[in-house]
Amino acid sequence: MVNSITILSAPLVSAVNPSSMDGIVVFISVGIFIFVFLTISFHLLHETTAALLGAVTVLLVTYIGGHYNPDLRILTFDDAMGVVDWNVIFLIMGMMILMSILDETNVFKWLAFRLYSVAKGNAWAIAVSLILLTGITSAFLNDVTAILMLVPLSIQMASAIGLNPMVIVIPEVLASNIGGAATLIGDPPSTIVGSHIGISFTDYLVNMAPVAIICMIALLVINWFQYRKDYGDAKRKVSKTLTDQLASDAQISNYVTLRKALVISLLTFIGFFVADIFGQMPVGVVALSGATFLIVWVKPDIHHMLRQVNWTTLLFFIGLFIVVGGMEATGAIEWLASQVILLAGNSLDRAAVLITWVAGISSGIVANIPFTIAALPVADYLTANIPGGTESRIIYWALILGADLGGNATYLGSAPNIVAVGLLSQAGIRLSFSRFARDGVPVTVLTLIIATIYLLIRY
Repeated sequence: MVNSITILSAPLVSAVNPSSMDGIVVFISVGIFIFVFLTISFHLLHETTAALLGAVTVLLVTYIGGHYNPDLRILTFDDAMGVVDWNVIFLIMGMMILMSILDETNVFKWLAFRLYSVAKGNAWAIAVSLILLTGITSAFLNDVTAILMLVPLSIQMASAIGLNPMVIVIPEVLASNIGGAATLIGDPPSTIVGSHIGISFTDYLVNMAPVAIICMIALLVINWFQYRKDYGDAKRKVSKTLTDQLASDAQISNYVTLRKALVISLLTFIGFFVADIFGQMPVGVVALSGATFLIVWVKPDIHHMLRQVNWTTLLFFIGLFIVVGGMEATGAIEWLASQVILLAGNSLDRAAVLITWVAGISSGIVANIPFTIAALPVADYLTANIPGGTESRIIYWALILGADLGGNATYLGSAPNIVAVGLLSQAGIRLSFSRFARDGVPVTVLTLIIATIYLLIRY
């Protein structure tokens, strides 16, 4: 991304000197984001409509306002296309296509019935299985892929056992962000920071997997207290009609298509692991290639298949990237991150705690990807200038954990959150901003406390 490169290569002084920012354009960019945030929060507009309105406002201020006053230029159209993370867009689109073709074979309904049979209809056992599966899949594939694969299945399972789908889907989303923190490829902030400091997959795993496992256990515990009444009620709400229908539908409809889809999916997943061999090929290229090859091989009804792609979610991403990119371009996010330097002084522990919580809180408000990029120069400075920082790398670990775990606070915080909201919407279930925050914030606070203690003890 254009602005990402600028941020990472700019001198530190530009990242930490708020006086270098034009005050008016900073307030405008922040104001546009706050407008979008509040509009979504209070359901004044659909989230995609709000995000697109915010993006258009950024561009109109740049071109119309900037024509009369150059200081009002936020992002040009070319800059806006640069701040959109097309890797994420193509990754999601490619996986949506793969999943839509797989779904045509009824394989997800088959899996749902098998899982139901093993768990014997026990709602708690089913939920725990899906939550853990999501966390593991997020760690070794990526969190967005895990959500695309498992949320449709979870919605079907929940309906069959008389459980509100949100009782399973929300914890799955939280598990995807926690599990994604365990490996270098699981979550975008992990990949961004890990690549920046040049750490190996194994070294990352040794440092981050233990705390991710502890946080996953904490999620299961708090999940029981949040939803124990729902699990108990589900025992009395199992629908014989729905379970019979699930059993009836749990038949593979097209084995030829299924075999082709599984082969391409397997090759795609392998591609995620070996992409770096080919000049650090983006995962979005891998996903889109797999989807295209499967289309060529299967020859599905292209119009029907493309209607299964959640374009609403993709447009939401694009709009939100532009709005947040406007704050990046004006220096607003960098200014927020730079305040840590003023508070940390020469204490490595204090700096690590501040980075963890500032990253955690900020990533629940803005997307964790742009915040991570904006905060990297600050992490570099603290690591280089506080005694012991270079040896322990605690500041980088703090940034990773804060960004990954903080993304659980709201459904704006990370990509899997938004994708899950879109999938629920496709199923006719509206997950409100406040409902997600009600369940996500307690888990975020608990896991950030665990991460803080882990960092202070280990490093």
